[in-house]
Amino acid sequence: MDDPDSRTRLFESASVGLRILVREWDAVPAASEGAGTVLLLHGLGDHSGRHRRTALLLRQTGHRVVSIDWPGCGASEGRRGDLASVPRMGELLDEVLEALDLRPVGIFAHSAGGFLLLHWLGRRSDKCRRLYGLRWLWLSAPLLRPSHRQPPWKIRVARALVRYFPCLSLGTGVRAEDCHHSDQPRRAEAERSRDGVHHRVSLRFASSLMEHEKALPSLVSAIRPGLALLLVQGVEDEVCPPRFAEELYFRFPSAAKTLLLVSGARHEPLREPDAPGLRPALEAWLDGRGTGSREMASLSGTD
Repeated sequence: MDDPDSRTRLFESASVGLRILVREWDAVPAASEGAGTVLLLHGLGDHSGRHRRTALLLRQTGHRVVSIDWPGCGASEGRRGDLASVPRMGELLDEVLEALDLRPVGIFAHSAGGFLLLHWLGRRSDKCRRLYGLRWLWLSAPLLRPSHRQPPWKIRVARALVRYFPCLSLGTGVRAEDCHHSDQPRRAEAERSRDGVHHRVSLRFASSLMEHEKALPSLVSAIRPGLALLLVQGVEDEVCPPRFAEELYFRFPSAAKTLLLVSGARHEPLREPDAPGLRPALEAWLDGRGTGSREMASLSGTD
């Protein structure tokens, strides 16, 4: 979890009653000044330190980057995989903006972080004064259908047991080979474990994700118009399939939106060993601060 380019601290969260890790990357001094602050949100079982590549790309384009480890993830307190509920995580984001005095110009969110972000923005983007300066979103393989790949029996068991054992955790089934290509899957899995990645989700958080899945499309439509969107999606992603990302792209209420489909990539496009065109495309979008027009593009991971 060590990153020589970032600094970390803990803050006491009243909304969740836990100490939450905050990680910050300053903008590169030689980069363009005044780009503003970007809030970075990782996925379930993940942590902020694993998104160093994204943060370095953002800071090189003049952005300061601030991230948190969700409860039960990384260096934040809490049971592994227990994020309490979707609305509670929205309350945590409200608290983070206030406690850290943040007024982000952009937000990056990966996987389950994307689900939580969209749910929160659908309710808060036109009401929270600290979001008035928000100009763009960068979503990486956002979780949009939590029920996808989950056996019906598992969903029924979770709903039956959550009342009695809310903090009991189950395996998510997501492994390193689902996230990116590797010629040594076992080694990749071991490295993820050593890096603090886990594969757990509590019954109450899993149930909350399922409960709020149906409401997500209407909440996306309620997000404040005018926000630019960059949606990066691996074509071979089976955790969060491209067809769901395409539905989000067409529903998102903005004329300035880009869907970047990365062929040969799975759930973590930036971790793929062979995606040479991805970084230049991301840099170009960030340089334009998301002011481009509606666009769909494909990147080959083998060119």
